[in-house]
Amino acid sequence: MLDEINGLPVHPLAVHAAVVMVPLAGLLGVLFAVPRLRRWARIPLAFVAVGAVPAVYVAKESGEKLSAVLGFSSPSADSAAAKIVRQHAERADLLFILVIAYAVATLVALAVSAKADELPAVASAALSVLLVLGAGALAVQTFRVGESGAQAVWNPTGEQSFTPDN
Repeated sequence: MLDEINGLPVHPLAVHAAVVMVPLAGLLGVLFAVPRLRRWARIPLAFVAVGAVPAVYVAKESGEKLSAVLGFSSPSADSAAAKIVRQHAERADLLFILVIAYAVATLVALAVSAKADELPAVASAALSVLLVLGAGALAVQTFRVGESGAQAVWNPTGEQSFTPDN
């Protein structure tokens, strides 16, 4: 995997794809749960939910490489930043699992909705609820990953104030 693009680490660049695609997949899943919007949301939901998987994977893997380059991966690294980076990585691992599960749930929901006439309404409703709950989980975990990543970069000790003195 690439480590750098134009002298910059890939991670802060790759993160942008994940930060856009994961919440967008959740939003499209919520729209898909509304019966009258299903037909419209079908194709975008499929592409974005499945596309979020490699986006998160690249962000996660490039983050692990960046962590190693910066010396945060070493078990002996016990600085405040290293601890937050490890927490950030653990949260990213969970996000990756959630994104895979959401992509699978999306594909199942799309397949079920294509045969909605042959299945009980409960099956369609259950998948809609699953997509909405999954969207919530994606939103929360994306926030948690991003918050810990931003803290690691901008305020690892928690002592920095960004409020201007008046």
